[in-house]
Amino acid sequence: MAASAGKVTGAHIWAFFFGVAFFVFLGLWYMQLREREELVAAKKTAEAQASNADTALRSRIEEIEALIRTIGHEFDIDQIGVGEPGNKTKVLGAMMDDIQTYGGDMAQETYYATIMKLRSELDSIRQKYEQVEDELEQQRQQYLALQGQYNTKVGEFQTQTNTAKSDLQDYVATYDEMIGTKDTEISNLRTQLADALLEAETVKEAYAQQLKAKEEDLNKLTLLNQRLTERIDQIEQISFEKPDGTITNVDNATRLVWLNIGSIDNLQPQITFSVYDKNNKGVGRTKEDIKAQIEVTRVWENRAEARILKADLYRPISPGDEVYSPLWEAGRTFYFSFVGFMDLDGDGIYDRDLLHDIVASNGAEIDNEVGDNGEWIVHRGVSANTKFVVIGEIPDPSKTERDDEKETYEKIVAKRTELIAEARLQGTRVISLNDFLAYIGFKPQRRLYVPGLADKNYQLKAGSQSAGVNETIGDRRSTGRVSDIFNTDGNVEQKESSGRTSGAFRSGSY
Repeated sequence: MAASAGKVTGAHIWAFFFGVAFFVFLGLWYMQLREREELVAAKKTAEAQASNADTALRSRIEEIEALIRTIGHEFDIDQIGVGEPGNKTKVLGAMMDDIQTYGGDMAQETYYATIMKLRSELDSIRQKYEQVEDELEQQRQQYLALQGQYNTKVGEFQTQTNTAKSDLQDYVATYDEMIGTKDTEISNLRTQLADALLEAETVKEAYAQQLKAKEEDLNKLTLLNQRLTERIDQIEQISFEKPDGTITNVDNATRLVWLNIGSIDNLQPQITFSVYDKNNKGVGRTKEDIKAQIEVTRVWENRAEARILKADLYRPISPGDEVYSPLWEAGRTFYFSFVGFMDLDGDGIYDRDLLHDIVASNGAEIDNEVGDNGEWIVHRGVSANTKFVVIGEIPDPSKTERDDEKETYEKIVAKRTELIAEARLQGTRVISLNDFLAYIGFKPQRRLYVPGLADKNYQLKAGSQSAGVNETIGDRRSTGRVSDIFNTDGNVEQKESSGRTSGAFRSGSY
């Protein structure tokens, strides 16, 4: 038993082998675990570095985009135009063109230098204006001093006259010979008084002419200041308008879009909107920002369906795009003023009734309107509630030989000037008719064109009378307006059949 106990058996060998294998496996497992932890740590470090780099890159891109938006031109991030200073379709080229166009004689090499130059010129003009005012005030003081001297001399002469009269009365009884002498003195005094009055009047007239000249200079400086202010407004193009809704879905096959506004917002069918990109720099700035035009066809409580009237193939409508119309806003009524001839579709025929329908259908009102005869149709005056003053076609009185037309044209021009002046006092924006139609999403209706009848109504002749009955035939003339579903401008794709047939052609119950 003792010998067998000290003998190495197969079991001992296998136990030793499995023990060694276990420790080897444990060591390998531990090394792999350490290696995996190191790889995970390295991965986290790399991901953190990549995230930081991506954040820095995005920050730089946002800074560049913010700089491009601040410039005021609509460019993409890849349109910087380094090395292309003459390319107006790039950011740097457009900046150089703005400097030359709006800087004029004051143009410098940079935006900052140009603006500082314009500011310096404006300050110089203001300084000259203040100098003119100081000179005018000095001349007024001189005039007042001369007037005081004149009053003093008049008082002295009056005193001398009174004294002479008193002396004459004292000596008249006993000294008749002195009467002639005193009369002569009085006459001399009166002559001196007349000369002094004439001299004062001459001085007064001279200063009046100088005052008029200074006022003309002041008016010129005021006009120059106004032009500089308008030029700065054109460069900045700031808009305080806000979008009316957002496009939630688009179906290009049927040319339909859906909006996030509905009957709860008082939205009605046939209201038209202009469409802006979801990353727009502000609605209602310029019509170049508009990418499409739509018209509301169906309305539900909190959403609406609209059809695409006109769209840009290179700027397709997408969900998130914003819609805007100056005529409509949920829960508000806007007022507009119109002056000039209103030709909405460019066919040479004035469409004032159509304009009234468009404004009324959008829930807006007209507070000032000048008719084609130059007289007021509505005249409430431009107020703080007036959204826009819209300028249509303004005729030139010098281009007509008829006295009645010239008088009418002059009335229209005068009322346009009156409305613009009122708009400036109220801070109301003045826009052209074309910009107004673009903002509201208006699309002209296609009409039948008849050569030689450009100044006639687009109306078809009445149909023939029925031979079956002798009923009275009413007015069968066409209005000339065509449904917009036929005004596609060639942008509608051919629709494919769904393969489904009407139930009227199926067997069985309907």
